[in-house]
Amino acid sequence: MYIQPRIYVEMRMKTSYLIALFVLVPHLLFGQAVGRQDTTSKIQVETSLFGEYFLVEGRYIQKLSGMVRLRHGNLLIFCDTALLDVNDARLIGNVLFEQSDTLRLYGDSAMYFGNQRVCDIVGEVALVKGKHELFSNRLHYDFQKKIATYWEGATMTDGRTQLTSKRGYYDVERKMVYLSGSVLVVDPEFNLRTDTLTYSTETEMVYFVAPTLISQRSSRLYCEGGFYDLEQDFAIFEGNPQYEQEGQRGRAKKIRYNGLKQEYVLEGDAFVEEPDRGRSVHADVIRYNAETEKAVFLGKVFYLDSARIINAAEVFYDRRTQQYQLRGRGRISEPPYIIEADSLAFNQELGNGLALGNVEWRDTAQDYTLLAYRADYNRATGFVHAFGAYGPMGAAGRPLMLSLVEKDTLYLSADTLISFKTDTASDHRIFLAYRDVRIFNQEIQAACDSLAYHTTDSIFYFFKKEHLPVLWADTSQFSADTLLLRLSNNRIRELRLRENTLVIQSEDARMYNQIKGRFNTVFFEENEAKEMHVEGNAQALYYVVDEARRYMGLNKSECAEMHLYFENRRVTGVKFYGDPKGKLSPMRQVGLTETQKLEGFFWETHRRPRSVEELSQRKEQQKLN
Repeated sequence: MYIQPRIYVEMRMKTSYLIALFVLVPHLLFGQAVGRQDTTSKIQVETSLFGEYFLVEGRYIQKLSGMVRLRHGNLLIFCDTALLDVNDARLIGNVLFEQSDTLRLYGDSAMYFGNQRVCDIVGEVALVKGKHELFSNRLHYDFQKKIATYWEGATMTDGRTQLTSKRGYYDVERKMVYLSGSVLVVDPEFNLRTDTLTYSTETEMVYFVAPTLISQRSSRLYCEGGFYDLEQDFAIFEGNPQYEQEGQRGRAKKIRYNGLKQEYVLEGDAFVEEPDRGRSVHADVIRYNAETEKAVFLGKVFYLDSARIINAAEVFYDRRTQQYQLRGRGRISEPPYIIEADSLAFNQELGNGLALGNVEWRDTAQDYTLLAYRADYNRATGFVHAFGAYGPMGAAGRPLMLSLVEKDTLYLSADTLISFKTDTASDHRIFLAYRDVRIFNQEIQAACDSLAYHTTDSIFYFFKKEHLPVLWADTSQFSADTLLLRLSNNRIRELRLRENTLVIQSEDARMYNQIKGRFNTVFFEENEAKEMHVEGNAQALYYVVDEARRYMGLNKSECAEMHLYFENRRVTGVKFYGDPKGKLSPMRQVGLTETQKLEGFFWETHRRPRSVEELSQRKEQQKLN
């Protein structure tokens, strides 16, 4: 808060009175002492109440008293007492300089040097130019250059903003103020401290040329360069700019502020963090609008909070709705989930998200990955709904699931893939796939109408709607109304076949070994069938071969149950239970032209996946290919 000097207030009240009074006093009262030969280079006495001369060191000094009015060119000088020495004047009491009716300079006393047209004025000094007022105890003013200089402190104000410093100068002609030494700017919106500052009275621009600290309500900003447009409430802060506000701090190569739009922009290696909340963001550009509470992060975005890590080219954030939107290839890591896509949107309040375009969803806890064109998900429930293909086929293709089995990847595709947690307290999940489900692995392949997978027991459930589910392992084919495939430590351990089971094996696609029953359980080691237990009207038909793998005969067996043993994909032993019946027929009776078949025999070839690439194709696309 500045205090207007007493003399400045009093002189403003007296000015009109003095001008009227001087009209009544003959302006030639003491004019003859100075002469009329030069009215521009010599100080002219226009009026005073009293006058006298003193002889000092061989020259006359004129003393004027009472309502003194002097003129020097376009400059009017008022005071109580004046001592004129050649072309210099010592002015005492209620001093006022008026220049061209646009500038006024008030003080208690002054020394005016006429030849140089400068003055040194002391006391309660006030310089007034339009709405701008400069207050000091001591001031030097050059009336030719129109520059005011001070070195013992001063305050400038425009009625709203005050600028205070120890030293400085005011270029009235150029309308610039240069301040140095303990500079303080006080504005209704902020306080500013620095060592050096430049201010334009015309444009109301503050220029930062030294380390500067700006305080505004609960925030602080530091910079070493830039400017602040007070009229437009617009600023650019440069030179290591950084700020703190309400538990948040940030930095960048350049910070822009637009008060009218309530917008803040951090440019170049921008960084903002909230340590108490464990939240931070790093990007090329950070833009935030305080009015709409929306933020934009552009270029090499790295966002971190207690729940997630975000990497993206662009991120749009709405603080009110708690929504994130990633444009361009982006990645969100929300352990145990990692999501990558061409576009991502997430509502933190609802926990819902949408990933679009080349979606890659990974569950690190269950060690599986989803590849799709689109994925809708909910973080709280762990729900994921995926469809469309990853890659050029996009929405026209099919999603793909990847999981590690025996150091090899198992690929699963369907028209739609769905996954969700069994409960929110654990990481156990149920995985659903429906319509034209296909599985591909180097060791096994499968096809069915729909499928379910439970991570609690690591079992795949293959279901029938129109077609029997089928699983292939090397030269073997397994089918039934329902198949259950159990994994253990990412290895195939057991295959259960329920109702209308049929197992077929052939090495040459001419003669087929067949096993049939109501229930069938196959036990695996190293992804290879080692034992098989068949229950309920068990039937077996398999060809006997010699060491050269030439067909020797056909063995037909029937019983209530049977247990088979395998080695190198060949039957090495069979146990029969419950009224077994068997017959071995030589090949000359059986014939080599066509295989014998059990009831319900079918050898599926067109449904068997041959590569990973064809999994993402729909049936129509496969037919075209």
